[in-house]
Amino acid sequence: MRNFSYRYGLWGTAVRRCGGRIVVVLMAVATVACSSFPVSRAETIYASAPVWPPASGLPDPGIAGPYAARNYLYAGRHNPRRPEYRASLVTVQTATVDLSPFFTDRPIRLVDSVIRPAQYQDRIAERYWGFGADAVPMNGTVWYPDGPGPFPVVVAVHGNHNPYRDSEFGYDYLGEHLASHGIIFASIDQNFLNGITDGRENDARAGLLLYHLHELVRQGQDSTTPLYGLVDDQRLAVMGHSRGGEAAVNAAIFNELGILPDNAAVRFTPRLAIRSVIALAPIEGQYRPGQRSMMANDVDFLYLHGSADGDVDVDFASRFLNRPGLSEHKVRTGFWIYGANHAYFNSDWVDGVNEFPVPAEFRLTPGEQQQLSRAVVNAFLHLSFEIESRYRSFFEDWRTGRHWLPNTVYTTRFRTGHDTVVADFSEDADPRTATAPGWRIEGHGFSLWREGRLPGIATGYFFAPEISARDAHVLHQDSFVVFLRGREGEASEYRLTGPAVPAAGVRFDIGAHPIATASTDAPERLLEAEVAVELENGEIHSYQLAELASLTATPATFHLLRWSSRYYAPQTVQITFAETLQLTGLTFRFPVHADLEWHIDRIVAIQEGANR
Repeated sequence: MRNFSYRYGLWGTAVRRCGGRIVVVLMAVATVACSSFPVSRAETIYASAPVWPPASGLPDPGIAGPYAARNYLYAGRHNPRRPEYRASLVTVQTATVDLSPFFTDRPIRLVDSVIRPAQYQDRIAERYWGFGADAVPMNGTVWYPDGPGPFPVVVAVHGNHNPYRDSEFGYDYLGEHLASHGIIFASIDQNFLNGITDGRENDARAGLLLYHLHELVRQGQDSTTPLYGLVDDQRLAVMGHSRGGEAAVNAAIFNELGILPDNAAVRFTPRLAIRSVIALAPIEGQYRPGQRSMMANDVDFLYLHGSADGDVDVDFASRFLNRPGLSEHKVRTGFWIYGANHAYFNSDWVDGVNEFPVPAEFRLTPGEQQQLSRAVVNAFLHLSFEIESRYRSFFEDWRTGRHWLPNTVYTTRFRTGHDTVVADFSEDADPRTATAPGWRIEGHGFSLWREGRLPGIATGYFFAPEISARDAHVLHQDSFVVFLRGREGEASEYRLTGPAVPAAGVRFDIGAHPIATASTDAPERLLEAEVAVELENGEIHSYQLAELASLTATPATFHLLRWSSRYYAPQTVQITFAETLQLTGLTFRFPVHADLEWHIDRIVAIQEGANR
């Protein structure tokens, strides 16, 4: 996304003009002020786990598959600044598309014309690129399996970066891997959109992504292209990184609507069979369709976000996951990854990315992060495309595939549209009421019991270490939760009861956050909390949370912008019954931890038949 260059560019320029000494002093002060948890100490989290579930027994999705991977380029007719797309090198010549409706009635800001007058003279800097918004070339690189097909298709788009350095080839590691598993992967060129409109181009990014997906479907029907007969046009996906992550979500929304919400004269037809959306460290809110907070309903959704992200430094992806309207048999899932970095999802961004630095000891290596991406993205697409539905168990409990992943701290989310909501804490302002009809809530032993929006992050910026009221309003996860804080020396209990609800299990999100006076040195494993399930027949089944999930207070990460960045990252916990039972109550019991504040979200009854 390159958020830094717009939010802090002038301040950054002033610091550079004053010389490196100021930066050194600030970093030294910040390092003394913070205490953070290095990735290498994640081994202590693993070593202290009292329970690990059996491994899934499924093939490692991070290992290369059985197909040889082939690659080719396609391009529009005019690319004077992109020699890699000259006619002699591309296999398929594509048409141009008109993006000018996406920039209609958007006046250029004064500061834009002052900072980059040559670029902002026109919206795609025609004098540099050689084309304008009305004749944009469609360029891309395609990885495909050497086999008979048909194969599902994923189209990916990069985010904002230096427009004069290529970004689309930075996902070749993922494209080659997916092609080896029988999935066609295209990564498309939007470098000419980078840096031109201060984030106001994300609808154009989404529209162009859809045009490319239509083009790949067309190539599958064209006997002159390598994809002829190989494209399964009923199994399609869109994927994006950074600003591209928001663009991928909006592309799916445009596809469901069939129009551009800001201008219904722009149509996207025919509707494509998009099954999946994948967002890597996405931004949210730079463009909202019709100025509304929306989410595509009829798609599966996966996001990955890292604690060492010095650019998109809040987990905005969780907003997409939390929004209502998920279709019955679709899932939304997300991974918060301690040590994952914004740039490392793209192999070409590793050395040159301009973001707030995070010291190496708090980051995964590029190789580790890319291996994680291969495994998680491939498993998700196998689930969404119905290649191997058993990978669902990995997203319900990542520990069943822990040997596929780097050793670090994870918290994961999981949603399905087939659940019955018992309490999502958004129905009113009374903490004693639940969502399901007739259900009530009581609490004992708490010094604090309230409902409110779940923050994205706990700390402010370097010169304002406390979260401001404005930041609290902006930097949230678009979900209401219940917050619970115990009293010193007293255990506490939180209980929901009501009329019987049929349930094949229960699922909820839960996490704990140190309060201001608590140590930030270590992510204490939350071993002693428990949950009890009450049934209509009078049975009560109790579980230690440590038996059900890897529950950890998220550790802090130091980077230059913030003192010590600590995320609110609840873990989805699932209890599955052997058969459908009648649920009448759920009780959470917390140990004596006056320095922890618990948060719980989206308590649901799992319905029989939820699995595909």
